[in-house]
Amino acid sequence: MKKTQNTDLVKDDEILRIQAMEDGPKKVNGRTMRPITALTISWMQRNEVFSGEMDPVWKAAAFTFLHSEPMSTIRGVVNDRDTFINAVDSWIEKNMKHHHETTAMSEAMGAAFDLYNSASPASEAGEGSGSPN
Repeated sequence: MKKTQNTDLVKDDEILRIQAMEDGPKKVNGRTMRPITALTISWMQRNEVFSGEMDPVWKAAAFTFLHSEPMSTIRGVVNDRDTFINAVDSWIEKNMKHHHETTAMSEAMGAAFDLYNSASPASEAGEGSGSPN
């Protein structure tokens, strides 16, 4: 049995990071979904996509809406939470026939977050603006 060496793990992390940085659009339920970016993370946070009280169908749809609709459409609704909620509701009504469609969207969402997180190298001591205390 071969032991996993620390250098093997570093190489695996480097491969994941490269994959994430080169990640492109993916097809999910027939929709082309853009990769997660710092901007889409900001949009999800300001609209409480994951921390709010919304149900899992709405959360998966909100993620898909933010990563598949034209940027001009998103920018028109993303800065007002009530308008955003209504836009996602309309998107669900127009684009989803059954709640089971969220399975593929949720899986794509998880994979996208894994790639996005692996694209960020681990912080070194002294990096960032946080207090060392």
